[in-house]
Amino acid sequence: MRDAGGSLQALAGSSAALVTLSAAIAAADAAVISREAERALERGVTPAALYETTLQSYLFVGFPRAIEAFFAVRPALERARWNAPGAARPDPERWRREGDALCRLVYGRNFERLLETMRGLSPDLAEWMILQGYGMTLSRPGLSAADREYAVVAILTVTRMWRQLRSHAIGAVHVGGTRAGVREAIGLCAPFTGAETVDEALRVAGLENEEGDGARR
Repeated sequence: MRDAGGSLQALAGSSAALVTLSAAIAAADAAVISREAERALERGVTPAALYETTLQSYLFVGFPRAIEAFFAVRPALERARWNAPGAARPDPERWRREGDALCRLVYGRNFERLLETMRGLSPDLAEWMILQGYGMTLSRPGLSAADREYAVVAILTVTRMWRQLRSHAIGAVHVGGTRAGVREAIGLCAPFTGAETVDEALRVAGLENEEGDGARR
């Protein structure tokens, strides 16, 4: 796929739009979030995917920024005449089952080591990671696992969370994404975080020596 200027792109237009929206949410600029939400819909993002991308941000930027992001995104959703369905009925057994499966897929052979590390840091946080993070939130329908991971990569780049970025850059490939897609997702963060941070993120992700027109900086 190529952009309007003829450059190769690793991400579909809708995926790139969700990455940019996620970067804007991490940067906490309400006006830019509103603008990127409108652009996302124009680029073919479904209202459900727009909603899910905004919703999952609470895991990585916290409730306060996620709430403010929803205030910024709401006008776009309203113009699309889309209303969120009622809150999902609590189902801890399913959340735990699906969360465990998704987390294993994302982390691959490092899953058990991840759990051991997390339990050493906080048994509560380790439990919430599986139950609430990967189960209740990231296993929801409406957005593919790869698009979720690309969006997470953007948030972690803007917030400079390098340990988590490295894991999710690998995880994006484990769930069906590509290294070129991860590289482009990081590159799309440049307007929000600057070229120096993008370069550092590429090094953290092990992508600094890979060529690709998709990382626009």
